[in-house]
Amino acid sequence: MSSGPAATTRDRILEAALKLIERGQSGPVSMAAIAKATGVSRQALYLTFADRADLYIALVRRVDEARGVPAEAAKVESAPDGVTALRAFIDMQARMLPAHRPIAYAFDVLRRQDPDAERAWQDRLESRLRQCRTIVSRLKAEGRLRPGLDPETAADIAWTLSSFRTWDDLVTQRGWTAERYREQVTELLLEALVDPQARA
Repeated sequence: MSSGPAATTRDRILEAALKLIERGQSGPVSMAAIAKATGVSRQALYLTFADRADLYIALVRRVDEARGVPAEAAKVESAPDGVTALRAFIDMQARMLPAHRPIAYAFDVLRRQDPDAERAWQDRLESRLRQCRTIVSRLKAEGRLRPGLDPETAADIAWTLSSFRTWDDLVTQRGWTAERYREQVTELLLEALVDPQARA
């Protein structure tokens, strides 16, 4: 993270916005409320972030960075092959999603009332879809993708099974352990995406 007054103001704004969102107020979080909570003018707020959507996207990315998501994603990208990358990807989800649950819940509610929050939510979903496409591209290049399965469909399957909603349904609602989630979802994806001969 960069240093200096601008970075300090940015950090304070993001921290204040996160607290307001996690507090679970009944409606969208206004820029005026964020400015007031931060102790800066609305002008200073708009000098730091172009609009509320820009702020929300920065906030989601900040939460990811604080919880080590970029470093974990780099481990997936550096895996020696597509199958190993797929396993590492679900392992990452199993370990990291519990810490993301509060902010995910907050944004899931907020995005239904606030188009700016929805834009930030979609930015996060697109990021995960790019990861899935990268893994599937590796499987395809290695000749391991299940015959007859096109890469776009394969990426969509991986994206759906690795979603926060799937994790939340299985772990929070159905009481699965992290290990059970990791094993079962990995097995499902291997069965769905990988050529059985390549798995053998």
